[in-house]
Formats: sequence, C-alpha cells, structure tokens
Amino acid sequence: MVIKLYISSESANKTIKKKQQTILDRLTTRGVPFDVIDICSDVEAKKFMQEKCALKTGKTPLPPQVFSDEEYCGDFEKFEEYQEDNNLDVFFKLEEEEIEKSDKEKIVVTNGVDAEAEKTDEEKEVNVEKAETPEKAKVVEEDHEKEDAEEPAEKIEETSEEATDTKEEPVPTESA
Repeated sequence: MVIKLYISSESANKTIKKKQQTILDRLTTRGVPFDVIDICSDVEAKKFMQEKCALKTGKTPLPPQVFSDEEYCGDFEKFEEYQEDNNLDVFFKLEEEEIEKSDKEKIVVTNGVDAEAEKTDEEKEVNVEKAETPEKAKVVEEDHEKEDAEEPAEKIEETSEEATDTKEEPVPTESA
C-alpha cells in the first residue's frame, strides 16, 4: 500500500503550495512511503483524481488530494481534521503493520522531495545505504550533489547584486 499525493507543480496559488508542502512534510517525517503525482504533467492522473474526488465530494477538486493506492482519502481540509485529532493513520488508511514499520525505521523518499537537505553528510550516507535499491540510492546521492552545486551560484549572484547596490557616485568638488 502506497500513499499517492496528487499535486500541481505549476500552481501560482501560494495557499495550494503551502498545503501541498504541509502534507509532503508530514508524510516524510512519519516515514510513510508515498508517490507524488503531478497533475500538470500527467493528464490521465488528473482525470483519475477529478473523477474519484468528484464522486466522493460532489465538487471540483483542487490539489493536494490524497489517495491510498486507488482509494480516496481526502483533501487538505480533511487531512487537517484528522491531524488535529492525532488520527493521521486513519486518514492515510494505514494498516497496523505499516504503522509499526514507519515508526521503527525511516524510509528514504526518492520521489523528488528532498527531506534530508539539512542532514549532515554522515546521516545522508546512512540513509542512502538504507535505500531499497542501488538505483534509488544513486538518485538520492545525485539530488544532494545538484543541491550542493546550485548553492554557491546563488550566493555569487546575491553578492554581485549587493556590490552593484552599494556603488557610490562621485561627489562634485567646488572649484575656486
């Protein structure tokens, strides 16, 4: 059983982005295995999500929407209700075996979400070793390498912007 989170990667709505990130963070911290499905790049997945959600709710769904395999769990508002009641296992329709497994060991998520960004290199290496397959471990390592390579470029751009902002204009001098 895998949780499927339907999101929109191209949404300009900050509220939707925050809701998506909240669910992603909760799944990651709980160690629940999940797949992220981007409805912007998968038309069939978008149709599936809309049909299943409309049957349950009677209204047009907006991301994020959560499924347990093919079974509809709910939207963000439903997620919040269950979270307030400390009942997310029921919301995600997790079975007892899966709850115990997620509590005992951290599962490496390799679906484009980097939950390990703030971990030390030693912690990252341990989690890479726990990845289910060598391919997944390689994906995790590559994500971290890309992230490390991108950071200095951003800092250089910031520094150059600061330098251009602080240039002083010459002060005219009075001539006798």
